[in-house]
Amino acid sequence: YERGERRCVYLIHDSSSQGRLLSLELVFLTELALCPFLVSGKDLFGFVTGTGRCLDRSAANGLYNSRWMCPAIQMMAKPSTYFSPAKTNIFLRITKKRDDGFHELASVFQALSLGDTLKVSVLEESGGKDVLRCNVDSVPLDESNLIVKAFNLFRRRTGQNKFFDCEIDKRTPLEGGMGGGSSNCATALWAANELCGSPASTNQLIEWGGELGSDVGFFLSEGTAYCTGRGEIVENVSPPLQTPQGAFWVVKPQEGCPTPLVYKTLGLKPGEALNGPDPVALRERLVREGLSQEVCVNDLEPPAQKILPKLSQIKDALKKDGFHTVLLSGSGATTYALHSDPKADPRKSLEAAGLWDNAMFVAGPLKFVSRTKSEWYQL
Repeated sequence: YERGERRCVYLIHDSSSQGRLLSLELVFLTELALCPFLVSGKDLFGFVTGTGRCLDRSAANGLYNSRWMCPAIQMMAKPSTYFSPAKTNIFLRITKKRDDGFHELASVFQALSLGDTLKVSVLEESGGKDVLRCNVDSVPLDESNLIVKAFNLFRRRTGQNKFFDCEIDKRTPLEGGMGGGSSNCATALWAANELCGSPASTNQLIEWGGELGSDVGFFLSEGTAYCTGRGEIVENVSPPLQTPQGAFWVVKPQEGCPTPLVYKTLGLKPGEALNGPDPVALRERLVREGLSQEVCVNDLEPPAQKILPKLSQIKDALKKDGFHTVLLSGSGATTYALHSDPKADPRKSLEAAGLWDNAMFVAGPLKFVSRTKSEWYQL
């Protein structure tokens, strides 16, 4: 309610555009008079707080008359917008394979200015169901989506009985090792908590997020974190890392890299560990000296390159063209690359090597992003 006005949501069904639903927000005076609105579309279904009525246009005169509200129409508050950042692994060490088949890791995760946008609102009349929409057709919108799982977990843990509408504008590449789904999950937990008056602490959200995915807890950190266990043990690196000087880019070929296959190709037996630098020493050097190829190591890079040889070709082309720090992010298939020249562009390097094609994903120059304990990520 604002200044004696009522706010409601109309859904316009236009059969000429294959039944697409368009949302149009209208503001009415408290003493509402239903007036003829000239709107393009066959049917206008609206709903005004407290009336339980709908509007229906007569085919004869083009005017709208009130009728009983269609139960499928759902009222929702004005959505809040949340940035859902992608991540990269600055370094990643596999410390051992556990008896349960999972692998212990030690890694510094970093949130990036590349990411998705979630618009989330509370559904006042939900029918006991969350509503998801996404600009990418291949993203599932049912109970298998981590956002829905996050909303369900939030309700179970807090006792809240609110359901949510969530519109996803996806920009993080799929199968890229950049944590897009985990980030969406963490963002949904934060949004649900904020929209319900913050009944849970950040530490509780991190704990709950660990139940939904190994990387979820990181996105509830402050943006730079040292993660151990399966990734669910999160320790903030404070202060967060600053964006390196020069140009920081990410590159992903069209092909993905299945995470289970990467770990299988790693070939560790239960209890076995890989030889390599001490991750604590890597973290200390990273904080002290910044990014360098000596610090930026990834034990999952060799098996991923074995599965997808193009990853080796991409790295070689970027290194040859002056990108001094180049590394696979997580299990792939995204590679990050740092050049000292702010104007450097990896597309030129890839074109020169004959590797560039229009299906390849490239983003940059990117920034490192962080947040305070009480606020969500902002660009």
